[in-house]
Amino acid sequence: MQPVPIDEGAKDRRRIGPFWIEEGLGVVLAGGLFLAVVVALYVVAVLLRPA
Repeated sequence: MQPVPIDEGAKDRRRIGPFWIEEGLGVVLAGGLFLAVVVALYVVAVLLRPA
């Protein structure tokens, strides 16, 4: 069995940068939204911490 070059793969998979996305872009966007919410909550917690 020959190795598959990194730029080739199954037709139903998408490549974003070095990552293969098999679940679709919806999962990627949901993960990005979740990460943005966590970062926003962290910033709010830092700004509103007791002195």
